[in-house]
Amino acid sequence: MSNPSFRPLIVFSIPVLILLILAFPPVWTTMTGDVIKIKTAPVDPTDLFRGSYVALKYEIESVKPSQVDDSIKTEFNTRNMGDYKKVYVRLKQNADGLYAVNYVTKEKPGEGVYLKGELEVPYDLQNAKTIQIRYGLDNYFASEEKAKEMEKEALANPSVAVVKVRNGHVVLTDIIID
Repeated sequence: MSNPSFRPLIVFSIPVLILLILAFPPVWTTMTGDVIKIKTAPVDPTDLFRGSYVALKYEIESVKPSQVDDSIKTEFNTRNMGDYKKVYVRLKQNADGLYAVNYVTKEKPGEGVYLKGELEVPYDLQNAKTIQIRYGLDNYFASEEKAKEMEKEALANPSVAVVKVRNGHVVLTDIIID
């Protein structure tokens, strides 16, 4: 019934199709996403396999417990401490043009600027002053010279990450050091 010459084509096309599906959200976000700016605090490491990059920490990665929706807090008791929970972080623009956390919820917002993230369930919820959220924006790859220059400038001046956002997906496009 089936032609044996098509089997290799099918076998080799499946990995290519998977890679295309995985690449689509970041490419679509880069092409059509909204540009926002987020305050950062960089550190410059070098990875033997990936090259020079600037490791970034964002102010929006630390949120106050009061900014977290109660429906998420009730789930903390049923989850293992240190686990990660998928959340949506609604952002608001400040007077200086930078975006900051407005609130964190488990429901996808219908409108506005928001990011998908992973909230780390705190070990001590009663005494937690901040709760950590990861967005996957940790590294900005640059040439070795540019990474070293950025490190020196960032130690003396604050930096801002320029990112594109669409439907919670986020892509880091640039770093601006004042």
